[in-house]
Amino acid sequence: MKSIFKVINLTIAGVLIAVAIGVAYIALPFFGNQALIVRSGSMSPAIDVGSVAVVSAKQNLLPFSKPAIAQVYKTGDVIAFRSEKNKEIIVTHRIVNVITENNKTLYRTQGDANDDPDAGLVKSENVLGKANIVIPYVGKVLAFAKSDIGFPALILFPAVLVILFETWSIIKEIRKRKQLNDRFGFVNFDLRKKNKVSFFGLRVLIPLLIFSLFIPSTIAFFSDSETSTGNVFQAAENFPPQTDHLVISEVQIDGGIAQNKDNDFIELYNPTSSPINLEGYRLVKRTGNSPNDTNIITFTSSHIIPAHDYFLWAHVSGGQNPNNFGINIGADVTSSDTLSASNSVAIRFGDLNTGTIVDALSWDPGASSLKEGSQFPSNPSANQSMERKAYSTSTQATMEGGADASKGNGFDSNDNSVDFILRLVSQPQNSSSTPEIP
Repeated sequence: MKSIFKVINLTIAGVLIAVAIGVAYIALPFFGNQALIVRSGSMSPAIDVGSVAVVSAKQNLLPFSKPAIAQVYKTGDVIAFRSEKNKEIIVTHRIVNVITENNKTLYRTQGDANDDPDAGLVKSENVLGKANIVIPYVGKVLAFAKSDIGFPALILFPAVLVILFETWSIIKEIRKRKQLNDRFGFVNFDLRKKNKVSFFGLRVLIPLLIFSLFIPSTIAFFSDSETSTGNVFQAAENFPPQTDHLVISEVQIDGGIAQNKDNDFIELYNPTSSPINLEGYRLVKRTGNSPNDTNIITFTSSHIIPAHDYFLWAHVSGGQNPNNFGINIGADVTSSDTLSASNSVAIRFGDLNTGTIVDALSWDPGASSLKEGSQFPSNPSANQSMERKAYSTSTQATMEGGADASKGNGFDSNDNSVDFILRLVSQPQNSSSTPEIP
């Protein structure tokens, strides 16, 4: 029986050692690879949610063979790259076109499950590597290990179990030595040769699970994008987690009967834990596929969004028929600009047309000049609005008076059709609103 237990123990140990070597190979920088936990499904079915995608910037994946050379990317390759507007975000998508401009190579990318290519081109210097290996399901285990339930279930409890068994083993050895000493006066043989079944498997498994906490998630814009610093894995409970940059959180383009294009507002949300000074930012809009911005409002250093709070622009008009809508709803800033079905809007940092787009929203197929992924599927009716989700799982019911109503608007997969829900009754909030609790 002891022999059977010994064989089982050695087999488990061998498997776990092999797993440890595999994890090290795909995750340690020494091997030139970077592993990403896929957290959303824009690359499905090629790369499903819960997979681990391993990317490499070198063509040679083996560390001790011939010198590795840089990858040459072509149409059809799946690459991981840093978002131009937020370098902390890593996107994994397929190359659909390779473009050369001014002797520089640029890539147009698209998720397999997305209807349209990504907004903007990918610069060569932002590419981390090509996805060479995809391991299904493993990412679900690693993500679970990072959760509030998974961490104690897979790491803390087994660690405590190992400590208890080792303590009991030591106590038994001490007792046995004492009995032998009492009986024979001294012991002249080595008790360490005792054949015992240890908890070696748990000893190997626990460090593996702890190491997995440092494997990053890719929210694969794939719609899986991932956050990775020095090949360290980050994960979050929601798919994907709340973003870390200023976003458009709610937009109304029709304020009611006979006031279409008048009672308009754009609400911004700060999903971070620190205030955001809006100096240098602006709100812009475009009509249809126009390449030129129309400035809605330019922010100054006096415009600040508190942590997990809002900032509101709204329409006002003067003249013979004044419209004080913006004033009536407590807008932080107002202007005479209006929104319509043919518009798209964006937060831009810097100059008109050329500044960095921080966030964008389009709600009409003809208004594709400013958008992320696919446009929101319909034009809101009177007093309705487009509201950003709190989480990937949020719905119209949970956002409008349900469980997610006070959880903020921090979900951002860079796809307008996925990130927003239609509110049946709009709810503009300003910088004096009660901060949300994500």
